[in-house]
Amino acid sequence: MLVLSILGVIILVVGGIFFFINYAKNGSKKMSYIIMIVGLLVAGGAYGINAYQIKQEQIRQARIKKNKESNFENNYSNINYYASKTGIVAEKIGDKYSKVWHDAIWDDSVTVNGKIYTNFSKAVAAQTEVFILDGTAPKMENNLKKLNSTYSYLKKNLTNKNVEKLATAKQTVKDTKSFVNLVENPSGNYSTFNNNLSEADSTLSTDIQ
Repeated sequence: MLVLSILGVIILVVGGIFFFINYAKNGSKKMSYIIMIVGLLVAGGAYGINAYQIKQEQIRQARIKKNKESNFENNYSNINYYASKTGIVAEKIGDKYSKVWHDAIWDDSVTVNGKIYTNFSKAVAAQTEVFILDGTAPKMENNLKKLNSTYSYLKKNLTNKNVEKLATAKQTVKDTKSFVNLVENPSGNYSTFNNNLSEADSTLSTDIQ
């Protein structure tokens, strides 16, 4: 459209030149009028088309923005939903590991899935196997996967309106992952594990309030 606008201006200028030449010679100005009119039509038409295209693009961008904001709002609550579901299972796993750890230390042995263990590491490994077989661990991972997927979807539909909400969602996802990592990889001693477990649980609970 820019090329047509420039072309229209050139034609208009040429028409103007012919007009002054004919005016000076007192000749017919009909051709110069025609040339100037053509120039005006070309330049004006190009401008009109360009303005229309710009307006249509603005409408398209506004529609995209509106759809993004709608998609974001419709899925934002899923962050807390999946974080909560993940946290509930993580708490269950963590509490069970804590009990196994406690019994292995203070009762000298612990029974896991019908077998007696005196070594904490072996008892935890056995309990992990139980969580895998009974679907507890896969359930936690599946909820975490949905949480990550929801967060990715929110990022794809981010507009300036929801920057702060996305930051809140990011923190919730981060704290959920930390909770899951803690119960999937219990470490330290009994006391530090329980302190970390309590802190992770409390932090996530605050996030999803």
